[in-house]
Amino acid sequence: MHAWAILVGICSAASLGAQALDLPGKTPAPQVHLNVVAKDSHGQAMMDLTRDDFQVYEGSKPQRIISFRRNEPSVKRTLQAAPGEYSNRSGAPTVPVRVILFDLLNARFEDRGYMLNQLIPALQHVESGDSLYFYILTMNGTLYPVHGLSDAPGAKPWTDDAKLLLDDASREVFRLRPTDIDVDMRVRMTYHALESMANLVAAAPGRKSLIWISHGVPISLGPGNQLVYESVDYTPLLQRLTSMLDRADVAVYTVRQPKSMAPTAGSAATAFPTSPDAALPGISISTEETLDQFAQLTGGHAFMTPDIRGAIALAASDARVSYQIAYEPPLGNWDGKYHKIRVACSRKGVKLETKQGYYAFANLAAEGDHEKSAIESAIASGLNATEIGIYARLSERDAEPHTVELAIRIDPADVTGRLAVSVAGYLKDGRTEMFPVEEVTPKPGEPILTGKRLTLTDGVQTLRVVVYDRGSGALGSLAIPLHRK
Repeated sequence: MHAWAILVGICSAASLGAQALDLPGKTPAPQVHLNVVAKDSHGQAMMDLTRDDFQVYEGSKPQRIISFRRNEPSVKRTLQAAPGEYSNRSGAPTVPVRVILFDLLNARFEDRGYMLNQLIPALQHVESGDSLYFYILTMNGTLYPVHGLSDAPGAKPWTDDAKLLLDDASREVFRLRPTDIDVDMRVRMTYHALESMANLVAAAPGRKSLIWISHGVPISLGPGNQLVYESVDYTPLLQRLTSMLDRADVAVYTVRQPKSMAPTAGSAATAFPTSPDAALPGISISTEETLDQFAQLTGGHAFMTPDIRGAIALAASDARVSYQIAYEPPLGNWDGKYHKIRVACSRKGVKLETKQGYYAFANLAAEGDHEKSAIESAIASGLNATEIGIYARLSERDAEPHTVELAIRIDPADVTGRLAVSVAGYLKDGRTEMFPVEEVTPKPGEPILTGKRLTLTDGVQTLRVVVYDRGSGALGSLAIPLHRK
């Protein structure tokens, strides 16, 4: 008997429900997730480390590692597909997404040509532009896609035409110059744009890299500043945004323009000096430190020179192999304060790179919060996630209009324990409707099979299956087009 035959008895009725994502069964306790890059003394990725090689400390206290897995863009195992099946396994390696954000909002007019001259050769020397995307943060605070995440792959790498594309973009964005933008407004516009960028990038599967080319923004303005009436502290904005980026598995690589090119105090609209300056007393902390904080809190790297080519290369290198580690801090640790993290390796000569701490916001301490965030990001994505192999097929029921049976097969080699299986439907008008999440407990040595009987509303064009491993945090997703009669 074919394995699909036993699904008939376990298909559960499910109708389109509300947008809220309710997780069944016992959900994982609040966790801190680390993406650790390990390199040897020659800068080469270490690919054979195990859980026992790592020790994690929060402050001075050792933490118990509750999940561990290696994350690499390798060719995933492909099971033989049955007739009519869809699969998220094409046999091609998954390539981590890298996004360049060229920040004109926090740059002087004089800096533009210099940085463009750095950008063009850096892009032309990229080994592969397939997973590299490019946006400009314009002078009115909007994101301009030079090569956006939604762009279809071309016959040749888009980076081959980098000069032409940047010339076209320059003509569009350089003429934008809003008036009366003071420092406070500029900082808030920057954070708003970065949050929008984070939402775009978060939908891509796996580890992502955001390469932010910028002078940066101040973290606070003091009461002596002629541009504001009272002190302004932007630390809460930085804390929330870096936490959002970290939860979305986005590492930020900041690239700063040379100090000699930094804006001077002579222009109020672009006053971002590199250090506290008597000529502009409102700046209370250097913009370099702000850029450094973005890198430290997301596990990226801060370049204090305009080494764009080096940043692109390092982001690609770091994404080749990394280790996903999670631990459960005591519930009392979720106190809204900053907690320092240290990760050590028992092997000699190994250099580790990961985030150096996190802000323990109480609203992140709900059980299942990371699981819910991962599932929602997968549903928002237009791409399949391939960490967990998924095979599925649909069959319509002629006797019941708008009803389909969805049979799902999951690769047991990719999972470690209990699974949360979610299905979402995408409607023509852009809305997403959720079906109830199901918990599946694999049995050793047996295939992982489950299914749903779905009652679809008019307008549903595509379904997406999302499988989340509650033991390891691994995730797979699969989009299935509907051919409605």
